[in-house]
Amino acid sequence: MKRILYGFAAGVIAAVTAVSSFNIAVMVVDREAPISYQDAHAVTPTVKRGGTIEVEYKVVRTRICPVVAKRWLYDAAGQRHSVPQYTVGADLTAGRETYRRSITIPSSAALGPARYEVVLDYTCNPLQKLVGPTTVVSPPVEFEIVG
Repeated sequence: MKRILYGFAAGVIAAVTAVSSFNIAVMVVDREAPISYQDAHAVTPTVKRGGTIEVEYKVVRTRICPVVAKRWLYDAAGQRHSVPQYTVGADLTAGRETYRRSITIPSSAALGPARYEVVLDYTCNPLQKLVGPTTVVSPPVEFEIVG
């Protein structure tokens, strides 16, 4: 009877180990970005310092994951400016989407050519919280800062 009990316990432990190993393996290879950019451009080619510019994105979302977004403006002098975060609602859905964001240009930004980029860090599974998120960088949106 003891032998049967030990055999059953060993079988349960082996099954749990196999399922856990499979789940961890799936999470390790889960590095596919949940979003891909089809297009990104400034709606108008110029903007004044302190003004706002509309940026339009066309994206395809394959799934919805928690994300941390960092938004950066690089001016003609090579200075990187942090752009205040835009809060994304919870009503995102998978599929194709076109959307616009308004970007306020810092009054300290240098005149001349500039570019705007968004860095998205997605955490789509528990293992990515430990080993690091999947990072997606938007295409650079180029425009001109004028006086």
